[in-house]
Amino acid sequence: MNDQERLDDLIIDGLQIYQRTDMFRFSFDAIALIHFCQFNDRHSYVDLGTGTGVMPLIGTSLGAGHITGIDINKTLIELAQRSVAHNHKQDVVTMVCSDYRHISYRDVQDKPFDGVIVNPPFYDCESGAKPTSEERALALHDEHTSLEDVLKAVQSFIKCKGRLWMIYSASRLQYVLHELEAANFQAKRIRFIHGMVDKPAKLVLIEALYQGQTGLVLEPPLIVYEKPNVYTKEVASWYEQ
Repeated sequence: MNDQERLDDLIIDGLQIYQRTDMFRFSFDAIALIHFCQFNDRHSYVDLGTGTGVMPLIGTSLGAGHITGIDINKTLIELAQRSVAHNHKQDVVTMVCSDYRHISYRDVQDKPFDGVIVNPPFYDCESGAKPTSEERALALHDEHTSLEDVLKAVQSFIKCKGRLWMIYSASRLQYVLHELEAANFQAKRIRFIHGMVDKPAKLVLIEALYQGQTGLVLEPPLIVYEKPNVYTKEVASWYEQ
């Protein structure tokens, strides 16, 4: 382990994860998204842009049969592979180093995936200050990978009537719903994330069905904090499993 590496406790199911202090590390977004997914232990899933591999690790503890993580960053994938081995998850998690925009399910397995998880860049590259590092800009802003690019890639991995789970900026909900429909996805579940009960939602969780029928459920909001630095019961319960 070099000086910039560390082994962090996820405080979920006894899992630990390798991360680097000089590279993009997972945030609460990923934890909220993976708990929004509804998994089946007979199904296979893919996490596009997996980064450190946090969502496949947790997802397989939440009932997913198998999750493949794909990321273009070779260093992060090597860390993720070590995390998979460290947590003895080699049978249920596979890590692939590739640009998910240029491959399909055929490069990974013999049939389309039952579900796709993606935490895409969701800040508008045309507005607001950009992150200082190129790596953070790639992860957070849509200049390099547009939502249209992401959804095209999802189509090449997902089965008909497969489920897509994603997290996005709440202020861009109208845009994301338009793009989903244009790509033949129907939003089925939406849940807004509020930092505290009296604050506006900054993020939104979306489940969409590929080539599915209309019919949308607006779920109760996810409130993260009861008071500053104190998680609500729901969020705290994730870390007690």
